[in-house]
Amino acid sequence: MSEVSMSAGKKAKANYEKIAKKKPDPEGLAIGEEAQAALIQKDYSKAKALFEKARYICEASAIKATKTAKLVRKKNAGGEKLSESVELNDFEQDDKDRDIILPQPGSEGHVFAKHKANLPPGAENYAINTSARMAEHLNATGGKWQTRFPPEPNGYLHIGHAKAMHFDFGVAAKFQGNTYLRFDDTNPAAEKQEYIDSILSSVSWLGHRPFKVTYSSDYFGQLHEFAVKLIKLGKAYVCHQAKAEVTASRQLLKEFQLHCARNNLSRHETPLPSGAESPYRHRSVEDNLRLFEEMSKGVWEEGSCSLRLKGDLRSDITSMWDLAAYRIKFQEHPHSTDAYCIYPTYDYTHCLVDSIENVTHSLCTLEFETRQAPNGPYYWLLHALDMYKPITWEFSRCNITYNVLSKRKLNTLVSQGHVSGWDDPRLLTLEGLRRRGYTPTAINRFCSEMGITRNDNIQHLEKLERCIREELDDDTDRRFAVLNPLPITIRNHPGGSLPVECPSHPKFPERGTRVLNFTSTVFIEREDFREVDDVSFYGLAPGKTVRLLFGYNITCVGLQKDAAGAIVSLEATYDRNSLGSKPPKGTLHWAGSDYVHGEVRVYDKLFSVEVPGKRVATEIAADEVAEQLEDGGVDWLTQLNPCSLVVHQNALLEPLIREIAGSPLTSRFQLQRLGYFTVDKDSSVQKPVLNRIVTLKESKELTALRK
Repeated sequence: MSEVSMSAGKKAKANYEKIAKKKPDPEGLAIGEEAQAALIQKDYSKAKALFEKARYICEASAIKATKTAKLVRKKNAGGEKLSESVELNDFEQDDKDRDIILPQPGSEGHVFAKHKANLPPGAENYAINTSARMAEHLNATGGKWQTRFPPEPNGYLHIGHAKAMHFDFGVAAKFQGNTYLRFDDTNPAAEKQEYIDSILSSVSWLGHRPFKVTYSSDYFGQLHEFAVKLIKLGKAYVCHQAKAEVTASRQLLKEFQLHCARNNLSRHETPLPSGAESPYRHRSVEDNLRLFEEMSKGVWEEGSCSLRLKGDLRSDITSMWDLAAYRIKFQEHPHSTDAYCIYPTYDYTHCLVDSIENVTHSLCTLEFETRQAPNGPYYWLLHALDMYKPITWEFSRCNITYNVLSKRKLNTLVSQGHVSGWDDPRLLTLEGLRRRGYTPTAINRFCSEMGITRNDNIQHLEKLERCIREELDDDTDRRFAVLNPLPITIRNHPGGSLPVECPSHPKFPERGTRVLNFTSTVFIEREDFREVDDVSFYGLAPGKTVRLLFGYNITCVGLQKDAAGAIVSLEATYDRNSLGSKPPKGTLHWAGSDYVHGEVRVYDKLFSVEVPGKRVATEIAADEVAEQLEDGGVDWLTQLNPCSLVVHQNALLEPLIREIAGSPLTSRFQLQRLGYFTVDKDSSVQKPVLNRIVTLKESKELTALRK
C-alpha cells in the first residue's frame, strides 16, 4: 500500500468538514475527532481513512444542522447594493438549511440578470436588461415570479426531473407565482406523443399544477422571424460545412486558445489560424436570406446546410463558436406535424422562448452554466435581438447510487431488453417508481431533503428507500404471504379451520383485525426450515418449537424427502393452549390452505456496484464518485445485478389480497417479514401480481435467520 501524503489527509478532512457542517451526526463527529488526533500525530493514512468514514456517516445521516435566519445583502456589477434579494431556505419545513438566494422580479438583481466577476478581457456582459425591456416585462407579468419546467419529450422523466420540478414549481409557489410546463420539442427525430403523454401524467402525479402547458413549437413562426432578423443584422449565416469540417475548425479554435494562453497573448488581438472560421461566414445578407428561404422550402437536402449564429470565435466559451440555429429535418413533428422541414436547435430556442414567455428565473442544471454565462450564447442572442433577459441560475444534477439516470443509458437498457420497458420498477424513471409502488409524497420528500446545491454530489439509494419506508410503516396494513411454500401437515389438527385473529396494524388497534384460518395443512417459507438446527437460527427444525405469527406454537415431528433427497414436506403438532401465550424464540409468518396463488416480484438494486461504469474499489470518497459518473472504467452493462428481479410464480397470498388484485397501484401493504408491496399493472383477480416496493428495516432476528 502506498504511503498517504499530508495533503491527502487534509483533503479528506476538508471534505468531511463540508458535510459535517450540514449534517453533524454525533457518531460521525466523534470519528472526526479521532481523525484529527491522528492528523496531529502525522498518521496521515489513519487520518484519511477515519475522515472518509466520518464523512460517509454524516452524509448518510438524517440529522441536519439548524440555521438561524440572516439578512442577505448583495451588490450588482456596478457595486450598488441590492436591497430586494430573497433567501429561499424554506420551501418546506424540512428545507430550513437551504441557502439559495435569487433576486426578486424587477429588482436591480433582475436588471443585471447575471453577473460574473472578472470577465475575460474583451468579453462583454450581455445579461443586462434595458429599462424599456424591463418595463415591458413587468407590465406583462405584474411583477410575478415566473419559472418553467422544460423537458424534452424524447424519453420518460426520472427522479432527476422530479428534483428539477420540485425546485421550479417550489420557487414559484413560494411567492405565489406561475410555472410553465414547456415541452422543448425541437428535435422531431427523437420525440414522440408517447413521451408527451407520459410527462403530462408524471407532472400531475407528483402534484404539480402548471400555469400553462406550452410547446417550443408553438413559437416556431416567431423563431423563424427572429432568424431572418439576425441574418439582416449580419449575425447569422447559412453554412454548407459538413460535420467533419466543423469539427476540424473547432479543433483549430481550441489550439488557438491554448496558443494564446501559453504565450500570454490577447485572444482578441491575435489573428485566427487559417481554417478556424467557416468559409461561408462572410456571405452577403442577400445570399443568406435567399438560402435560408430555400432551406425553409425544402430545396436543400438534409445535412447539406444549416443556419449558424455569428458568435465570437475568440471567446473562451466554446458554445460561442458559431452555434447552429436551424437544421433541415424531413420528419413529421409530434406537435406541429409536417408544417416545417427546418427546425431550430435547443441552444437557439431555449433563451428566446424563456424571453417570449416572460420567465423571471430560468433554473437549469450545471451543464448549461457556460451557455448561460453573461458572455455566453444565451444572453448574446437575446442582446442581439434586443429582447428581455431572464435571470438564470444553475444547480447540480441528481445522481443516485446503484442506478443510471442519463436518458442515453436508460434508452440502452430499454432498447436492448435489459429491463421490460421505461416503466420497469427497477428504473428510477417516474413511471418505474410509480409502478413499483412509490408515492408522490415520498418522492417529493426525498427531493426536499436532498435540497438544491451547486456542488457535485451523489445521493445514496438508501435515502430514497427510507422516505418511502417511513411513510408506509404507518400508512399500510399488514398482510401475510409465503413466497417459497413448504407444506406442513398438522398431525393433531381437529379438522376444519381454527380462526386466528390478526391485527390489521399492530401500532394502530383502532384499524381493527382480520381473521386467518389455521388449517390442517399450513405453509412456511422453505428458508425458515433447516434440517440441522443452529443456536443463531430462529426458524423451524426437527424437534424444535416455533410460533406461527398471531397463531399457535407448532413443533416439527417429521419430514419427507423425494428421491433426490430434497425435503418436500414436514409434519408437526400444534399446542392448542398456546394461542396468545408467550412465544418461543422463533416466530414465523405462514399461510393456510385457503390462501390464493399469485406471482410476487421481488425487486432489488439494478446494478451490483454503487457507480455503474467504474471499477470497484474498497472505498470511494463521495467527491471522487461524483467525478467518475460519466467517464472511464468498465462496461457499465456488465455490472447489472443478475438478482435485481426474482419472480416467485407460486406464492401463497392472504385471501384479502385477491379483493384488490384487479385494481393495480391503488393499494400498498406490508407482507409481514417480507417488505412493502403493491399490486402490479399485470395483476388480475384470477392471477394476482405483486411488486416489492422496498424491504423492511431488518431486525437482528431477520439478519440471523438469513445467515
